[in-house]
Amino acid sequence: MKIKKQLSAFLLALSLAVMNGCGDSSAGDKLSSAADPSVSSSQAESSSAADSSSSAADSSSQAAVVYDYEHGTDGYYNLMDELKLFQMKTQQAGTCWLYAGRASMQTSYEKQTGKELKMEIYDMLDAVYGAGKQEGFFVNSGVDKGEVGGWQWMITDTLSRGYKDGITLDSSIIIDPTDREAIKNAIKTRGGIAAEVLDKPMYYGTFGKYYTTNYGSPDEFDHDVTIVGYDDHFPKEYFSTPASQDGAWIVYNSNTGMMLNYLSYDSKLGYAISHTVSDKYSQVLSYDAGNEMDRYVKTGGSTKVANVFHKAGKLAAVGTFNDFDKQSIKIEIMSADLKNVLYTQDAVLDYHGYHTVELTKPVEVSDFAVVVTYEKGAPVEGESIENGEGMYKTVSEKGQSFVFAGGTWKDLSDADAKTVLKTDFAPGNACIKALYAK
Repeated sequence: MKIKKQLSAFLLALSLAVMNGCGDSSAGDKLSSAADPSVSSSQAESSSAADSSSSAADSSSQAAVVYDYEHGTDGYYNLMDELKLFQMKTQQAGTCWLYAGRASMQTSYEKQTGKELKMEIYDMLDAVYGAGKQEGFFVNSGVDKGEVGGWQWMITDTLSRGYKDGITLDSSIIIDPTDREAIKNAIKTRGGIAAEVLDKPMYYGTFGKYYTTNYGSPDEFDHDVTIVGYDDHFPKEYFSTPASQDGAWIVYNSNTGMMLNYLSYDSKLGYAISHTVSDKYSQVLSYDAGNEMDRYVKTGGSTKVANVFHKAGKLAAVGTFNDFDKQSIKIEIMSADLKNVLYTQDAVLDYHGYHTVELTKPVEVSDFAVVVTYEKGAPVEGESIENGEGMYKTVSEKGQSFVFAGGTWKDLSDADAKTVLKTDFAPGNACIKALYAK
């Protein structure tokens, strides 16, 4: 399944940022006690209970509902029950997508290592939109990058090239947002899931100690949250907008800060992505700005591409994207002239998204090539696109990326690469990254 928000959505976000639901922290006033970190949970529960009593008194249809539900162990899981370090913060400006992505990475990192992952939102924002780089995402002069908005794949494209403090995004799984069991499994095995939702006050409810949301199946989405758990038996009567079934996602919403929200299973998700990060790598070498449009090239039964790098060290892993549900690949570490094979390893890319494949045996390298043969198609950069607000820019130079076509290696920066490969776009660099051991 392809991600919904691709380059066209990026350009739309740039021009319509002010109308995006990822507003600043004042949006927390929708649930004032939940959004204000100074309000204790006991105060919030007392207030919500009072609101609940008032609501029940005013509505005969809810008068018989008793808000005393307590979850059991069957069909229930909540990351917050086991994580001690993760903090639910209230967002600033139009940065819900960064808060949601960070929460996915922080919960997965703590779950895997027991340690806290410290990442500053405005450092992440600068990594995505900041100047000082040749390619990637940019906003034009005078445009507030904090209000532009964004989406999860921009985080993947950027942080997989290396972040800071020794942290590198090492995987992003694009999950079918309608596959409830796949999302549940990812939460339990990996950590929080960044998801796209509709975030409007009219769909909120406050029942007893629970904050709830149910918006059904909207035509558009405007906000990113992080799913941190689920409760299959959460009562359908607890939603102010009637739900057709019991069950809810347990959600951290940066618009409402410290209080968890129960999102009905009736509420459709725009996308669902699970990120993980690693602190095992010292540096990432990469020529691509990401696989933003799920662009790939194909040269028959299998497709072989290569990136040539020039840096001495110990190669520990190879990063790449997979534009399909599953495909097999073959990794070869070769001499820079693409003549001598130094190392070979087979692997399976078993999900749509970004992968880091650890080498079974690290390889000492200096001038070398990482060659990957893809069973179904090789991921490459797409073309640059821009409008009046900003752009997505790719840059390809001679001697960086190659594709094996017609019995010979073809430089992907050649002007006739599009014709040779019979693509409807001019392919950029191959999406292959070289990760060095610490």
